[in-house]
Amino acid sequence: QSADVTQQWLSRIESTFNELSDQDLSTQLSTFFNSWSSLANKPQDIGLRQIVIQNGKSVGSFLNHLRNQLTDLQTDVNDRVGALAKDANALAQQVADLNGTIIQSEGGAGIANGLRDQRDAVLKQLGTLVNIKTVQQENGVVDVYVGSEPLVMATENRGITTKDASSSTQLASAVVFKANNGTMNIASGQIGALSAVQSQISGVADNIDQVAGSLIFELNKIHSSGQGLESLTSTTGTNTVDDPTLPLNHLKSGLKFKPANGSFVVHVKNKTTGLMTSSMVKVDLDGLNANDTTLNSLVADLSGVTGVSASINAGKLVVTAASSDSEISFSQDSSGALAALGMNSFFTGSTARDIGVNQSIIDQPNLLSAARNGEKGDNQTALAIAALETKSIAALNGNSLKDDYESIVNGVATSASSAKNSAEAATVVQQTLQAQRESLSGVSLDEEAVNLMRQQRAYQGAARLITVVNELMDEMMNMVR
Repeated sequence: QSADVTQQWLSRIESTFNELSDQDLSTQLSTFFNSWSSLANKPQDIGLRQIVIQNGKSVGSFLNHLRNQLTDLQTDVNDRVGALAKDANALAQQVADLNGTIIQSEGGAGIANGLRDQRDAVLKQLGTLVNIKTVQQENGVVDVYVGSEPLVMATENRGITTKDASSSTQLASAVVFKANNGTMNIASGQIGALSAVQSQISGVADNIDQVAGSLIFELNKIHSSGQGLESLTSTTGTNTVDDPTLPLNHLKSGLKFKPANGSFVVHVKNKTTGLMTSSMVKVDLDGLNANDTTLNSLVADLSGVTGVSASINAGKLVVTAASSDSEISFSQDSSGALAALGMNSFFTGSTARDIGVNQSIIDQPNLLSAARNGEKGDNQTALAIAALETKSIAALNGNSLKDDYESIVNGVATSASSAKNSAEAATVVQQTLQAQRESLSGVSLDEEAVNLMRQQRAYQGAARLITVVNELMDEMMNMVR
């Protein structure tokens, strides 16, 4: 039964990816990056910009939906674990109660075979849910262990229940002993199979989040250093910093993506004269000298650039051109700080749960970055983003976005196929063992019918013989007379 449970749920995981249709993520990623290639050919085309935005929204929506489906599966598995834990607890209580009844019934003399058979049947049911070991005591009771921990000791049931074991990103239920809330080491049975499925769903969900996060961060690193058809006079980050006094790469800074030691360039261009000044802003995150860049220090550094005003609004960085006759842009970000803060970003969010297209770009397609040098016909940013489809990404162990996603899908398919084979093999083994059991202790109706017919014919033959002998004896007696 545990093999069937595993196969059933892994098949449901596999079906969520919908990889045999035209709506799978692999196809949508290709369509999305191809639209960037098309935009690179005509970077000033508004229609092509809108297509890029729409395809980006489609990728985001698919990832949102896929992640929600996995969350729904986690919820279903957790609910099933809870229900089976209640069943297991009820069966354990029955064993404890039967132990008490057997002690009373066998207190004088004899063995309560009927009660023992009933207890054996209950233990068999319990064994399909969790891995149990039984120990027969001299007084007739059976103690039950799960792993090395006792579940039923004579007439005491320590109980089975569940507790919430969810993290900030995953749902999970842990099966524990009701008596002390201690973790129950369940290695097999239906509950054991579901616990393993829980881990597999969480692993798949984490991998999908990693693909989505890499897509967001890697694309935004390119986009934030690019320029659109419309210049920026002010831009606000989409990502919030919880503590502006901590280094930007600190675990408690609140940023989902961690910048690295490096720098970026801020450009200020006078709209009237066309004169541009460029200033390098250092992002010090080397962990030395207690002077790593914080949001507060970054604001101070940016405000020190001529023609730039920087501030913090609700934990988000705001950079504005100091003059209405000026415009700003960024380039050469080796730190990833701009993307980490969500400055001039294409995507928002950090996982498959919340990925989306920046509303500012949806509202103003001209803000979409296709250029790198600020010239309207430049397409370097669009080309760089198009190349991201096959680019090796360190966060994905050197895989590209598509390769890593396809690896996830293939892994799920392989697990589902293996589970199916295991379930089929388990069925064959079960049928074989059942046949052997019946051959040793069971009753075959067909064989009994044949034996009955043989006995009936033997009886008929014997009766016929007796009849013939009687007739011969009668004739002999008549001859004597």
